Amino acid sequence: MGIGGVMKRFDLEALPMGVNDGKYAGSFTSTVKSIIKSVLQGSVLHLYSGSSFMGDERVDLAHPNATLNCKVEEFIGNDRREWDWCLLDPPYAISQKSKLRDYEEVGSLSGNVAWRRQIKEYLRHHVDNVLWLDFCAPTILGFGRQKLWLLLPGGFHTVRVLSWLKREMKPLIPRATADEMVEK
Repeated sequence: MGIGGVMKRFDLEALPMGVNDGKYAGSFTSTVKSIIKSVLQGSVLHLYSGSSFMGDERVDLAHPNATLNCKVEEFIGNDRREWDWCLLDPPYAISQKSKLRDYEEVGSLSGNVAWRRQIKEYLRHHVDNVLWLDFCAPTILGFGRQKLWLLLPGGFHTVRVLSWLKREMKPLIPRATADEMVEK
């Protein structure tokens, strides 16, 4: 919502999701890859990167295609770099719950309030644009929606949303200062 409760305008596009043509169950479909490649430019951080080779820094718990294997929460707790883009594809549709055990989670990460708070705080301080693929269309303080892509898988499967969030305002207190204030 904008000032006075007025919704700011953003683009909305509905597309067929396409099929996963990769060998990895969490791979992007060709439709999603095409959208992502059409907007990403500059320095790119890819969190929960899985098998993807998109991004200058690709952080994933264990996939060998990542440039860094660690928990995303640990990475964002320590990283102080600035990024033009963050491609964020957190676990959300894993049918085998045992695969989420390594994330110490048993469902969609977007349903985890503590995780949402941590990731949004990191993005507010270090990223200018976010592409977030999930079941929901999140918002972040200081960012405005540029575009939503509704990815329609067909049948009785859940719609996925690819959200482009663009920075409109930098936080007034730098992250290091905010962290120091919390510690005191």
